[in-house]
Amino acid sequence: MSDSLTTLIGKVQNLLGDATGTYFTTAIVTAAARQALSEFNTRVPQHAAVTITGVNSQYEYELTDQDANSCEIIDVLLRGTDTAQDINTSLTFDQYIEDERVFFRLRLPVTTADTLIVRYTINHTINGLDSQIESTIRAEHDQIIVNGAAAWAIWTRGVARVETINLSQDQSDNYREMATRLYEAFEKGMDSAARRHSPVSEPDARAWNDQYHYWDQ
Repeated sequence: MSDSLTTLIGKVQNLLGDATGTYFTTAIVTAAARQALSEFNTRVPQHAAVTITGVNSQYEYELTDQDANSCEIIDVLLRGTDTAQDINTSLTFDQYIEDERVFFRLRLPVTTADTLIVRYTINHTINGLDSQIESTIRAEHDQIIVNGAAAWAIWTRGVARVETINLSQDQSDNYREMATRLYEAFEKGMDSAARRHSPVSEPDARAWNDQYHYWDQ
């Protein structure tokens, strides 16, 4: 079970030595958590998959019909029919976005007897942040978000104080050093979390630099 926003705020405030939220208020930490989550989603999004029944002579399919939260398509596969081996085959496709909806276009159509497996990404959410009701980040990755939110909270407070008081150079340097160290931990955590295996089909023989590799098949 990963952290809710309330738990996350408490962890960030404790990490910054401000358990009462006097300096790093709920509003500041919430804004910082939103920024950290945005970066985490760019680097370590959720992986998901749906199956879609093929349509005779149809090239284009809308993924957001299946999952309104879908972001980027990783692969489109033709599900294997050999029950002994169950080999899925990657299909050549093009992804595009129209009216903020995600579509893909096959280079060659399939039939109603075929089933497509679409693998894609969706963004993580935090319970309580921006009206979300579920925290989807793995529990072992919670500290990554805490580090990122703490770094952004320091930068946010530092910016807010520039116009209200004359910060000495030492104070500015201290803010910068603390935020930098936490952000480095945040980045290292994201790098580690991103080193995971995604589901794959049989080895893809398509040329990586030739979009017309299967143009005549």
